[in-house]
Amino acid sequence: MKISGGSMSPTLSDGEYLLSKKPHLLKLGFIYVIDHIDLGVIVKRLCGQKNNKYLFEGDNLSLSIPSYLIGMVEKERIIGQAICSFGPKGFRRL
Repeated sequence: MKISGGSMSPTLSDGEYLLSKKPHLLKLGFIYVIDHIDLGVIVKRLCGQKNNKYLFEGDNLSLSIPSYLIGMVEKERIIGQAICSFGPKGFRRL
């Protein structure tokens, strides 16, 4: 998928491409692709878990939708785990 916006910078930049895989084990601090019920497909970092729901935020807090607006996300809405990106900065494992 192609990254749009700066909410995950400097880790991921606008225009970069992201390769993801189906997630099996969710780990704090990893980057995931979420099919959010209100926001559509978004890319965020896992920052918390409570009662089988997950909390996400962007790396660039000044440009990202705040985690309280994203809300708690059900596991079935987490559709991918970021494994690498490629673009002007080259190929990078995440």
